[in-house]
Amino acid sequence: MPDAKLMQVLRIHAGRLVGDGLPLPDVQAAESRLQSWEEWFDFWAARGAAYEALGDDALAAGHRLTAGRLFWFGSMAYHYAQFLWWQDPERKTSGQREKVHLYDRAAPLLRPPARRFAVPVNGMEVPGFLRLPEGPGPHPCVILLGGLESTKEESLLFEELCLERGLATCAFDGPGQGEFMVQSPLRPDFERFTSAVVDFLLDEPAIAGDRIGVLGRSLGGYYAARSAASDERLRACGVWGAFFDLSFFDDLSPSAAAGFAYVAGYPDPAAARDFLQRSIDLSDVAAQLRCPTYVLHGGADDLIPVAQVDRLRDALPSDADVVWDIPPEGNHCCHNLHHLVRPRMADWLVDRLTS
Repeated sequence: MPDAKLMQVLRIHAGRLVGDGLPLPDVQAAESRLQSWEEWFDFWAARGAAYEALGDDALAAGHRLTAGRLFWFGSMAYHYAQFLWWQDPERKTSGQREKVHLYDRAAPLLRPPARRFAVPVNGMEVPGFLRLPEGPGPHPCVILLGGLESTKEESLLFEELCLERGLATCAFDGPGQGEFMVQSPLRPDFERFTSAVVDFLLDEPAIAGDRIGVLGRSLGGYYAARSAASDERLRACGVWGAFFDLSFFDDLSPSAAAGFAYVAGYPDPAAARDFLQRSIDLSDVAAQLRCPTYVLHGGADDLIPVAQVDRLRDALPSDADVVWDIPPEGNHCCHNLHHLVRPRMADWLVDRLTS
């Protein structure tokens, strides 16, 4: 019988793995073959290496689209190998490095391609990818933000929902995220990095500078709300998981608490607690969030308590233009309802950024 940690990860995250693009047979194989959490990293790293080999074969045969998808499958396998691997930073870093390598191989082969960019901010460089829909521009654009352990490479399927609706997509890693982690751990001023990416987009002729929005998931929902409240150039805000503050820090699972400590650059949750609670709090900017906003939150979320929805609702301006989407059966970020909730978020973004 699988150990408790493995069973918990599969129970909570299976819908997310499939919703973010891991092939269902791989997820089923993990469910049927693995008996211990200690087997997790090696299983998914092996899948990543196998997909890279298949991608090489497809590329050698001239099948560029197939190769691009296979490299991306490999990137996602490495992503999920390391996504909760807080206990072994060296292996986690190796999985992150392979994820980035394979996405870089996939990016020019995707349709439409993903163009890598780097935006300078105070001696650092924000890494990201820009994708443009078919047809003449300038195009409205949505900036996509990851969360505690989600990164720019993970957003491809949501990008495709946006791209087929005529929206450009711009995904980047900020402080404490993905490949930017080596430059900076989590900081309280994430919005500065979003604004630097907005500056970059305003210089892009293919982007309609007056029709840029932002959407973030989980902790990225906090970053999206903070960014939109701080930068009036953002015309719409998607909060994919209401995250107002970390007042619930003491109720986090050991894995989630370890993750927050890791991305903040602290040795353990106890050492990180005060910094994180000071750094993750919308109280100072929530009243400034005046652009149209969409809040999606699972009523059965066992990571971010549904009470965070009420904290956000109470702090926003009384006349705020907000859609509250709270499916009672939804788990964290409604990953168990991904086939229903993600298209309607994309539809909402299109309606707000193209009207």
